[in-house]
Amino acid sequence: MPGKKAQRRIIGGCFVKLSNLVDLGRLACALERAQLPIFMSKHGDKVRLSVQNDLFMGVPIFYYWESDSGGEFLAYKNNGENEEVLLLDSATTPSYIYSPIIHVLKLPSILEHKKEFSQKFLAAQVADLSSLVKLATYKMLYEEPPLPVYCFKNGTSWIVGAFARLDDYEEASLFFYTRIKEEPSTGFIKYSPSNLGETSFSKRADEHGFHYVKVIKLAEKHPLVEF
Repeated sequence: MPGKKAQRRIIGGCFVKLSNLVDLGRLACALERAQLPIFMSKHGDKVRLSVQNDLFMGVPIFYYWESDSGGEFLAYKNNGENEEVLLLDSATTPSYIYSPIIHVLKLPSILEHKKEFSQKFLAAQVADLSSLVKLATYKMLYEEPPLPVYCFKNGTSWIVGAFARLDDYEEASLFFYTRIKEEPSTGFIKYSPSNLGETSFSKRADEHGFHYVKVIKLAEKHPLVEF
């Protein structure tokens, strides 16, 4: 139809390895209104557990971890300052949050991992962690979950950033980031909108008066980010 934006054809997949299974569980379950499904496929003598959590320029982005075994559900629990992730065959314990595991026998060949990408996210550096968290939590004003924050090492510093769209089109996505000196030691960042923007890393995600975003640690630099 004239004036209607043409749909972009899928041109390949991007699979980004996470640092561990807990990061996968946090990405799929923590702070979500509805848990994200996990796709399980066989890769040699391992099973790959992946979550599709973005789309950019026709490239679906999957975040994954490889395990010796799978299951029917990923169970996640954040109890105080402790996180626990299990791969189970049933979802019967109410103290856990469950993400369904979808067994995939064969993916379309177009979704095989591309080694090179002609288009990458442009990166915009923000002043500090507080500015980043304000960006990641703005959707909460519309009763949507906060954006996940990804971190990875780049040179001698650590990059902490979130993917955000400037409008409704994926072409307008940017990677907003800040640099920190040390590796994040916890899975969340808390932010107080009422206490001069107090911002810090946290093991908890349940203290009153704070907004929270989850931190997802990558095994290496994100392949779709251009600095």
